[in-house]
Amino acid sequence: MHVTPEDIQQTERLYGTAKRLRFEPIRMLDFEYKMLVGSMSDGRRHDTTMFIEYDGGYVGIQKPAYKHTGIFRAPSGAIKNGETLLQGLMREMLEETGLNIAIRRFLLIIDVIFLGPDGTKQDWTSYVFDGGAAPGKLNPLDVHEISGARVITRDEMLGPIAAEMESSGWGGFKYRAMLTRETFRAMDEKAAESR
Repeated sequence: MHVTPEDIQQTERLYGTAKRLRFEPIRMLDFEYKMLVGSMSDGRRHDTTMFIEYDGGYVGIQKPAYKHTGIFRAPSGAIKNGETLLQGLMREMLEETGLNIAIRRFLLIIDVIFLGPDGTKQDWTSYVFDGGAAPGKLNPLDVHEISGARVITRDEMLGPIAAEMESSGWGGFKYRAMLTRETFRAMDEKAAESR
């Protein structure tokens, strides 16, 4: 299950050239590193993430592992074997939000190395998009993976939610806070270019 260079080129032809970033290595706690490695059993080394404008804010999802926190983040998921990047993105967004999405831009390709407590390393890539949603109700279909969803504002994402992510001690949340900041920076750059 890999995203091919040809698939990336096709996606960029349709939705613009994504900015490439490489983050410094991020150390994970033991339990989250084990979850990450477990998600890689079929060769997965990526996620596709989308910032979906909806009802005056952005769609935020929460997973069972942190459902009793105030942390909500942009939905994300894996591309399955046989899917293109765009097919996987649309399927994952529908599963995690119940919404049919409309892609606006391909914003970022982020590479990072996650470090386990024992010093092992795992490469990871996030393919990040923004867009909107067709009219419909925010109602996740995959209730095993998603424990909650709500509309969150940009200020919440960059302020109290990012602060809670960073103070959690989780490497995955540190990564998501960095990804969120870079995504909004890329959105602002794209908006400035189109003026």
